[in-house]
Amino acid sequence: MPKKRVLLTGASGSMGGEAFKELLRRRDRYHIVLLLRPSKKNRKAFAQYYGQEGIDIVWGDLCNPDDVLQAVNGVDHVLHPAALIAPEADRNPPLCRRINCGAADNLIAAIKKQPDNGDHIRFVNIGSVAQYGDRLPPVHMVRVGDPMKPSVGDFYATTKMAAERAVIESGLKYWASMRQTYIAIPNALSLMDPIMFHQPVNTHIELITSEDAGYGLVQTVEAPDDFYGRVYNMGGGPSCRVVFEDYMGRMMHMFGLGDFRKIMPLNWFALRNLHCCWYEDSYVLNDYLGHWRHSIDDHYRQVRDVIPWYLKYGARIAPNFVVRAFLKRMADPLKWITNNEEEKVQAFFGSREAWERIPDWKAYAVNERVAVGWPRQKRLEEYTLDDLKELAASRGGGLLSTDFVDVRTKLKWRCALGHEWEATPLLHIVGHWCPQCVAPPWDYDSQARVDPALAAVYYSNHDPNEHQKVEWLYCPNE
Repeated sequence: MPKKRVLLTGASGSMGGEAFKELLRRRDRYHIVLLLRPSKKNRKAFAQYYGQEGIDIVWGDLCNPDDVLQAVNGVDHVLHPAALIAPEADRNPPLCRRINCGAADNLIAAIKKQPDNGDHIRFVNIGSVAQYGDRLPPVHMVRVGDPMKPSVGDFYATTKMAAERAVIESGLKYWASMRQTYIAIPNALSLMDPIMFHQPVNTHIELITSEDAGYGLVQTVEAPDDFYGRVYNMGGGPSCRVVFEDYMGRMMHMFGLGDFRKIMPLNWFALRNLHCCWYEDSYVLNDYLGHWRHSIDDHYRQVRDVIPWYLKYGARIAPNFVVRAFLKRMADPLKWITNNEEEKVQAFFGSREAWERIPDWKAYAVNERVAVGWPRQKRLEEYTLDDLKELAASRGGGLLSTDFVDVRTKLKWRCALGHEWEATPLLHIVGHWCPQCVAPPWDYDSQARVDPALAAVYYSNHDPNEHQKVEWLYCPNE
């Protein structure tokens, strides 16, 4: 029997790179196809595999339909983790959309050009936890179906939402989308970026190691047919849950810097408007893939094992006042306050006055109140017309269609602001809503007033009297 042909995008990235390693371990079962940009770095990194039996490398661009078609021709599986991520994604929104949305569109089109309309091909798309926006306590537990609200200025998240929407509505017979959480890599120095200060210290994070992310992606190749046609949250499970304050504390200790609270005041960090959460339902994906192999302690060991010896004694090499001065230059929130950048101050703090009220570390405690409770989700085949009417009402809108076939047959909908569109019920069951209200622009203050489901997760850290509508808000390394 010929080997199944598996196309992998993004093999030079963290998740894709680990997926490629896992596919190499299974070369006795699968023929590997890679679509890689012909950059000097990629050509050097993958030179040893070029021409090897069982590996085909297509040098091309995911934004080029012809290159994508060449890579898709003859494959049985498409694994798609490739993306332009932040902060690069936010520097260049048009490029971000061209890559993240264009790649998905091109892959869908190429699959449909295969024999039998590509009905034999299994397509796995990688979404992002960023689609949910910030979910701070008490709404830090998240599941598929929660309303999505990408943080203000997060173009990466909006393009991942758009790409996922295209996949769900594509009409492909076999597709799945996995909303990937924060991928923790051993190189903890990657944390040393201005974006670390955009993260509220009480952010709850369910991380996953890059190895488990790549392993899980490859495991989809062996998943049964009922795995497809669904959206999943992909995290590392309860053993990978942590609060950002504790995560930072552990990392700084490993770098020999002691208590980071003595170096970085609390008001260096944003109060809201990034992302991450704990997944209430990440076990659903693990039941299919069995990718929960590492815990957060395994991640800490990985970090410790690769820290250069001289960095383990950071405080001896660089006194705290030197480290503090270095990090202060990266603390974007201080720049926004100093430069009176009102849009950013409002998005990340609510107001300058809110920033001024931030206490010192001694007066601060992480808020871990009980998360919002959501009704039990039905199985897809259990949904009725009345359920869909209730779903639309929960968003402040309505279902205009009167006939219901199944969750994959398009119906007509209306949002609370009067926009009308056609979409499958499945799209809205997994958390998407009005295509005209979706960011950009970001106008959650107006939408939350008429959308009860959005209000339930938005007003946990926003005042109902706020009003901010943003077309553009670039932050990292501007």
